[in-house]
Amino acid sequence: MSVAAARVDVTSSATRLDADLAAVRRGTLLVRNKGTAAVYLGPSNVTTSTGFQLDPDESVSIDLDSYTLGLYGRAASGTHTCHVLQVGS
Repeated sequence: MSVAAARVDVTSSATRLDADLAAVRRGTLLVRNKGTAAVYLGPSNVTTSTGFQLDPDESVSIDLDSYTLGLYGRAASGTHTCHVLQVGS
């Protein structure tokens, strides 16, 4: 089992959340929004209208075994840090 962690600054441009975790293939991705405003999660074309809203101090777990396109975050404005933990093989 492999584990990788990163802190990713999410801006108003789509920001890949799992890019720094390339050593871990597949598995589960846990994302916690440590910023002061919502971050919106989704594919590379995520918007604040179409993304999954992750409010400050909320977290979400995503099974990457069935999702291979990468996970992106976008903020309406400013920069918000997400803590990302990936556990896999």
